[in-house]
Amino acid sequence: MTGRARGRAGRGAPPAAAAATPPAGGTPAAPAQPAPAAAAVPRGRGRSRGMPAAAEAPPAEQMAAMNINVQAAGAQAVNGAAGGMPERGVRERGYRQASLVLRPDNLETSRGGSGQPVPLMTNYFPLTVQDKQPFYQYQATFTPPLDNVKLRKAMIHNIDVLKGKHIFDGNLLYTPLRLEQLEFTTKTRRDEVIRIGLVLTQEVAQGSDQFIQVANIIMNEIASRHMGLERIKRDFYNRSKSIQIPQHKIELFPGYEFTVRKYTNGVLLGLDIKHKVLRTDSALEFMNSIMQRSRGGNSQSEITKELVGSIVMTKYNNKTYRVDDIAFDKKASDVVELKSGPISYIQYYKDNYQIDIRDANQPLLISRSETKLQGDKVEKQIHLVPEVCHMTGLSDNMRKDFKIMQDLAQYTRQDPEKRHAALLGFRDTIMASSEAKNLLDAWGIEMGGDILATEGRRVEPEAIVICNGGRFPCDQRKESFDNITRKKFVITSADIGNDYIVVCTSRDAPMAKTFTETCQKVGPPCGVNIQGGGSVIQINSDRAEEYIGAIRQNANNCKLVVCLVPNNKKDRYDAIKKHCCIDQPLPSQVLVTKNLQPKKAMSVVTKVVLQMNAKLGGELWSVHIPMKKVMYIGIDTYHDSGSQRSVGGFVASMNDLCTRYYSKTTWQASKQELISQLEVCMTDALKEYQDKNGAYPDRILVFRDGVGDGQLLAVKEQELADIKRALSRLPKMPELVFTVVTKRIQQRFFLKQGTRLINPLPGTIIDTGVTRDEFFDFFLVPQAVGQGTVTPTHYNVLEFKTSLTPDHIQKIAYKLCHVYYNWTGTIRVPAVCQYAHKLAFLVGQSLHRDPSPNLAHLLYYL
Repeated sequence: MTGRARGRAGRGAPPAAAAATPPAGGTPAAPAQPAPAAAAVPRGRGRSRGMPAAAEAPPAEQMAAMNINVQAAGAQAVNGAAGGMPERGVRERGYRQASLVLRPDNLETSRGGSGQPVPLMTNYFPLTVQDKQPFYQYQATFTPPLDNVKLRKAMIHNIDVLKGKHIFDGNLLYTPLRLEQLEFTTKTRRDEVIRIGLVLTQEVAQGSDQFIQVANIIMNEIASRHMGLERIKRDFYNRSKSIQIPQHKIELFPGYEFTVRKYTNGVLLGLDIKHKVLRTDSALEFMNSIMQRSRGGNSQSEITKELVGSIVMTKYNNKTYRVDDIAFDKKASDVVELKSGPISYIQYYKDNYQIDIRDANQPLLISRSETKLQGDKVEKQIHLVPEVCHMTGLSDNMRKDFKIMQDLAQYTRQDPEKRHAALLGFRDTIMASSEAKNLLDAWGIEMGGDILATEGRRVEPEAIVICNGGRFPCDQRKESFDNITRKKFVITSADIGNDYIVVCTSRDAPMAKTFTETCQKVGPPCGVNIQGGGSVIQINSDRAEEYIGAIRQNANNCKLVVCLVPNNKKDRYDAIKKHCCIDQPLPSQVLVTKNLQPKKAMSVVTKVVLQMNAKLGGELWSVHIPMKKVMYIGIDTYHDSGSQRSVGGFVASMNDLCTRYYSKTTWQASKQELISQLEVCMTDALKEYQDKNGAYPDRILVFRDGVGDGQLLAVKEQELADIKRALSRLPKMPELVFTVVTKRIQQRFFLKQGTRLINPLPGTIIDTGVTRDEFFDFFLVPQAVGQGTVTPTHYNVLEFKTSLTPDHIQKIAYKLCHVYYNWTGTIRVPAVCQYAHKLAFLVGQSLHRDPSPNLAHLLYYL
């Protein structure tokens, strides 16, 4: 079960609505239609999915009208969002962050120098302005004054000289024209004369914040109006070229995400290929399939677990909604009151969209949105009929299906050559459209003929440190060391011996015997001290209570518990983990019996034995890091959609080899990314380090995962400040480096090999071209991929009070990607980040309480 599915489990019911709520509907081209009134419920923070503002038009239409992101460039608000990059739930807003300077003050250069130079290309097109032509910003005034922003925009749009060459937000006007006439007269529909006065306030230079803002809006206009693309949320898709995968009931919309931003190489249009996964089954069909699976059980509870938190799409108007709850007490035949009179949901959809609802008794989906009303936050609820909603994304069962994922990968995982062709296709489509080309020419914007060429460096491949100081080479192309398990390599082994128990049902007793025998076969050759005499405890059924009772009675004198379970039932897994991490603290391993089939038993048990060794404090492998007395810290946050709190994971290394760790968890409000107790975590980690090493660390390197660009300043002002306060109490202030690590990024890099483009090799570092002057940032390619295009990891250094150089930080980040004990190869982030994620995920998903401090020095969360 994935984190998304677990996050949906156990979601409670929302507060009752104060009034009937509307079905979602409306398209920008459709005439206004009456819609059921929306309920306004004061409420805290929530997700905004749209806002049905008035009762005289379908709610979705009014949502679109109020969303300035989708308006035309000729009359669009300048504070509309550009297409952006997904970064852990927070998208970059190209121009909004442009003036935020977070580059450390003491930094002379952010570029490294070591490694072999490699020629690269990246998924960015240069944007320039013809003859450095500026844009102009004007302040607009209206006489008599107009309070209605839409009316102001309409009046500006009536000015002939500005048509197609302006952007107006109701106050500020941007245009490529230097106007000689600054006073205009126009009329409203009621023939009321309106005088408009314009005052030139500044010239907008290329690369300025306002230029980035305007360029983003223009590109959005081109994509939506002149390229035949449809906007879904912040990205653009080509519905006419949808890809049908009928055997899996899946439809793919190919499309793009893009943003304009200023980088070290100038103003660039970042462009990436996207695919919107739309399942051809409706939400009603999905609900019916759940009911069939849960016969004899609580079907409503199962439906709620599966659907709440998912995203559905109404294909008749291309709107997406998050399902926040299910109204089982309402149905499609219910009647709601409109200004025009009462109407049922069934009749509403028939009148407005010519859709015949077949199932009159189906419950309704609830999607909540939040807005401000007279300065107060209010919640509005939209009721959706499941029959007209299509599921998006992949279900948990679909993700587990190898055939489905394999068939999807043919389209979604494009290699560098295909990706390059698709990027050029985007540009060619723009150049082939006279309207798009004229719009660019009107603003003097030129788009580069090919993607940007830049340069990277590839550092030397790492050698893995094994027992007795030996070295094991990595595969230079894959940066993996799978073959390490064929020799004795473990640095230090936990003394497991026969001090472990295996709990299983009577039916699975033969599997338990297979497991213990295989442990003895694979453990000692790797250097793990484990024998095949672990006690097998048989229980009568696979209920969670049976497992916990067996552990409580038989695990008092053992070092580790292994539970063999017949399937991935979440509540049983959670109960076992909660008991072993809180009530009776000892490391535990839960293993599904189907993985012990003869064909894969040796491979699976080898990985399990290595995990058992790591969970008991054994050291598997390391890498050579010359620096001593350094503490490496990983921080991450996990948000459980079924909980009222979010959990932060904090993991700190306790030795020079980076093989022993101390961990701690913190709690904060639901969906809050920032951790408020880092000062306590840091103080405790320093004390533990001093107890184990006899001295405090000389250097501390913090890697913070899961933070988007919009939160960088808050992280610096809160989390970094908390860490500094803890360090200020030490006898000597250690050197400190604080780095934000981001995986979900738009950037892709391609290695030029003759006339071909291939994936860059692991160890490739990029610190120029698409980095930003206001940051100390770089990109690292730590892994190889077998299919598609490799995704780099972005590092943004917020604090650099150290004698180290950028070269050192880049190399250390790469080295730390090798020492994650769940994988014999490199991972995308430093191991301490992944350990922090695993800790936060376990606590947020299964424990829901702080684990026992007795386990703080063990990797029990692997």
